[in-house]
Amino acid sequence: MTPYIYPLSSSTVPKGGVIDVPCYEAQSFNGKTALLHATGALIPFDFATLTERDFDLVTGERGDEWTIQGVIAVDADWLVGVMEVTTSAPVPKTLGAEIDEVWYYITPMNTVPTVVAGQYVVLGLYR
Repeated sequence: MTPYIYPLSSSTVPKGGVIDVPCYEAQSFNGKTALLHATGALIPFDFATLTERDFDLVTGERGDEWTIQGVIAVDADWLVGVMEVTTSAPVPKTLGAEIDEVWYYITPMNTVPTVVAGQYVVLGLYR
């Protein structure tokens, strides 16, 4: 299966509507970057769940001029675990993911992460 993401850019993020987001799982995690691969499952994500602040963060420039490139979904429990690892270090680390040999900065689309389809959190992928 060829890995894929649901592509987005800062100018194509809608304020509403439902999309099917591909689910990913970790093959490995080195304390900063997760190597992810697609499971083949899709879950629905409703852009109407984004607050105005969420929308501004998603469509704005992050940190070192990173902009949104797409979205994926990951297991919520896994995400909590890796976020604890990256934020509990003496110097907090940026959480990243490698998909098809491309590195992305990842963060939940909702500032208050929302569990979708019972176990997933939708992440924005930034480069």
